[in-house]
Amino acid sequence: MPRNKTPMWAAASLVLAVAATGCGTESAAPSGGSAKADSAAAESAAHRQPDPEKIDSKVLEEDDDHTVIRLADGRQVSLSYTKRGLEERHRADTDADWSAAKTVHATDTAACQGITAKAHQDTVWVTADFGLYCSDGEPPSESVAAVGSGDLSSWDADLTKGMDGWPKAYVYDKGDRVEFVDKRWDGTTTLPWRKGTGFEPKQHVYEPIGKQLVGSWKATDGSQRVTFEQAAPEKRPRLTIETLKGERCLGSGTLGPKSDDSAELNDFKVREGKETTNCPPELFEYFYEAKSADGPLVLWKLGNKPQKVLTYERTD
Repeated sequence: MPRNKTPMWAAASLVLAVAATGCGTESAAPSGGSAKADSAAAESAAHRQPDPEKIDSKVLEEDDDHTVIRLADGRQVSLSYTKRGLEERHRADTDADWSAAKTVHATDTAACQGITAKAHQDTVWVTADFGLYCSDGEPPSESVAAVGSGDLSSWDADLTKGMDGWPKAYVYDKGDRVEFVDKRWDGTTTLPWRKGTGFEPKQHVYEPIGKQLVGSWKATDGSQRVTFEQAAPEKRPRLTIETLKGERCLGSGTLGPKSDDSAELNDFKVREGKETTNCPPELFEYFYEAKSADGPLVLWKLGNKPQKVLTYERTD
């Protein structure tokens, strides 16, 4: 799931500066356009994510089964894979005794290789993975995100199944908030944690398909109708296919953007009839493309030279 664009507030400021220069000593009433721009800029600033805090911990030891980090205040934190799952210990400094082991996440599933632990001030966040044959290179089946803060006497942990780990985590608000982030080609999943309340529900934001694709289209040969739907950002775009000739097939599936003007099916389920030619097209072997909202829409088969399969005209 960034583009380098001139911020709206900068554009609004430039407009106002030019207006003031050209008006001499007379005061001019603000135009409706600049007022709207100021309002939009203020709203954008209110929703802008602040920069994350810097990591101030240091890795002291690290191997496939454990890691030890030193916090900014000198304390040391050890995370280890054991027969019980993921365990944590800490101590005041190098010469102090380790605390009793605390189970952060209990599981009988075999551990993967490596534990990631980082900190900002007294907030420590950890990611660890488990799965059958995971240590031999198979993908994990359990991905754990954990956070401890303050005296580290208690930890919050969240388990996600069927996920290939949390690749990134960011800390905000001087350690009061942590976000674990999985950014994929089709969208972003964020797992928030807040000091005092723990983990919150995961937030999914999916990449939208091009606006020109949205709507209903009919194949020029009369064989089928396709409808592209773009729902809220937390829902995947969808495609419905209905045959108009021959074998009955009506079904739908989720979409992912292939480019700014194309998309491809991720999955498909038939609700009426049965699968037939191009209902659906073979997953990940075909894609739909529309250069403009007026069409045409084209179904292409992937290859060194993509082959045009069907052409559609807009019907809505």
